[in-house]
Amino acid sequence: MHMFWIALLLFASTNEIRAREAMRPAEEVGQIIKDLVGANGAAEEGAACILDIQMDLPHSKQQPLYLHPDTDTYWLPNKEGKLEIPTNENIELYCENSFSIGDSIEHGSSLRVRCLNDNIFQWNGQKWELEDFTCSTPLIYTVEQMNQPCGDGDDLSPARLYRVGYNISEGRFVRTIDLCHDANQLQTLYASYQLIPANSLFQRGVKRIKFSAAGHFSGYDMNTLYSQKRQLRRVAELFQRLNATENGSSFLAKGQYLTRGHLAAKADFIYASQQRTTFNYMNVAPQWQIFNGGPWQIIEDKIRELVSRLDLSVSVYTGTYGVMPLSKQTAFHLANNANGNGSGVLPVPLLYYRLLIDNQNPSRGLAIMGVNNPHATQSEIEESYIICPRVEVPSLHSWLQAKDLRKAYLYACRVADLAMAVGHLPPQLQDVNELIEES
Repeated sequence: MHMFWIALLLFASTNEIRAREAMRPAEEVGQIIKDLVGANGAAEEGAACILDIQMDLPHSKQQPLYLHPDTDTYWLPNKEGKLEIPTNENIELYCENSFSIGDSIEHGSSLRVRCLNDNIFQWNGQKWELEDFTCSTPLIYTVEQMNQPCGDGDDLSPARLYRVGYNISEGRFVRTIDLCHDANQLQTLYASYQLIPANSLFQRGVKRIKFSAAGHFSGYDMNTLYSQKRQLRRVAELFQRLNATENGSSFLAKGQYLTRGHLAAKADFIYASQQRTTFNYMNVAPQWQIFNGGPWQIIEDKIRELVSRLDLSVSVYTGTYGVMPLSKQTAFHLANNANGNGSGVLPVPLLYYRLLIDNQNPSRGLAIMGVNNPHATQSEIEESYIICPRVEVPSLHSWLQAKDLRKAYLYACRVADLAMAVGHLPPQLQDVNELIEES
């Protein structure tokens, strides 16, 4: 029977029940027809597709990239941690070689699925949930040199800009991190990336993966250089050069050792595919474990909370400055140059910093400094480690107190003051004089 007449019969049959109600306008008949069409399986307009990134996506190891179609941009969740795709819009999924969809394999690296409603998508004439689309093999990220100077833009500087992410096609690179790296010194000066409120709700349960040289560090075994056994040998070697009576064992005593300190933290990224790109040796520097697993991790957490609480979009620069002294005569490097000239490389940083720039008001920012030396005394810190005038940050005040110098000494500065002090950050940061503060 014609759908219009079905609708009229339904309307008439219910009219007796609503005898005392005013008659509905004629356009309600059209809505009944739409409802009936939807009930018969055709496309219907409904609520947007809203997915919980913790529950409604596939296992992290098999996740594709979730992209705005034909762009190099992730489709990011909202500040409640929900991935929201408007009805009838497409989201692009990317895998390196092929997809596993249900019980079948779909060859190709990219496909688009259209939101119907709730958590239902349409692809290839059928209805699916987003968790039905997984990669047949894990995605592999890339670390690419950009052949351009970073920081202050000095062409004579050995530091160069690198980008980390997924090279998905000609002209499409899905970037997660920018790095300013000096390949001669095996030293990354800073990592740069973005934080939004949703980053505080990053995907949990993403397993750590092995660190990778990602095609760089030729001539060096980075895994070995960071091992505790190698650190003991290196410290003993350096003390021997000083003709010191001790062999350096006390310098690394009581669990004191250097770990691979993330610059861009794993937990600063939302999706599993983003988090895994942090596990490359260009995104780390030697950091004392007691500092890495304590005060610095707390600062990372508190900054994500601050960004979420103030509903900010910020550019983050996390970097290193200086070289920690092993003694008054010797700077602490974990390795000698592979060319055999005896000069030190892979320096142990004197300081770590993390600075934020408000993307909506780029004259506003905040810089947090951390002393990377569990042996430094209060007087040594005051003399050599305070490189920019300290400022009060009420929202982080309790976490910036020097409660235990063995773990860390933390302080805050204006971005402009830090940028002028370190000298290797982009020059426009020297104009960021206002502080990000809670009203």
